[in-house]
Amino acid sequence: MKNRPIILSIAAALLFAGCAGMGEHEKKVDELGRKVTELKASIDERDAKVEDLNNKFNLLHEKLETAKADIEKLSRPLVPEGLKVVPLEEEPSSAAAPMVEAQAPAKAEGPDELYNKGQDLFLNGNFEESRKVFARFLKAYPDHTLSDNALYWVGESYYSEKDFVAALARFREVVDRYPGENKAPDALLKAAYSCLEMEDIEKGREYLEKVVRKYPGTEAAGKARKALDRLARR
Repeated sequence: MKNRPIILSIAAALLFAGCAGMGEHEKKVDELGRKVTELKASIDERDAKVEDLNNKFNLLHEKLETAKADIEKLSRPLVPEGLKVVPLEEEPSSAAAPMVEAQAPAKAEGPDELYNKGQDLFLNGNFEESRKVFARFLKAYPDHTLSDNALYWVGESYYSEKDFVAALARFREVVDRYPGENKAPDALLKAAYSCLEMEDIEKGREYLEKVVRKYPGTEAAGKARKALDRLARR
């Protein structure tokens, strides 16, 4: 067959062209995969920065509210209205008493000082030391009005270090111990985020739905709805 060499040449050319085409296609797929990976990393980095800013905003807001409360206390009159203050007459002394310099005992850290210290450490990114201070606060003042906040920030300190197992445990503890306090909705939301970070999608979705159902109208519920929408589009 005189045409056989020609046919073989054409077949070889087509095969070569096909292989070259497949090679180009694989390159494009690899390039797209690389771009998707880079985009995901960029989104993760952006989300981490947003989360960090959100934490700092919440802490600064807490400090502002505390400062307002302190100013209000200081603005109240120390002496009730209508009560006269009568100065005590100095009693004469036949002999001057010797001056003894008394050394004041070391002042124990009160709840406000201890809580503020934990806040400042967290804001400076010193999560481990912040966690220790909040733990001391919880041990010394377990029934304080800021106990749920302190425990919540312990969870946030673990979350910031990407220890999502420990973070989840602390956030769940906030919800279990303080279900009616102001940090409960945020703690349940962050419990959901912790599960999602660990790829436990079903548990994360369950917590998100619980936030919407149990704490409707809160900022946490709004964030939970958005997270549920993102999961639905996966």
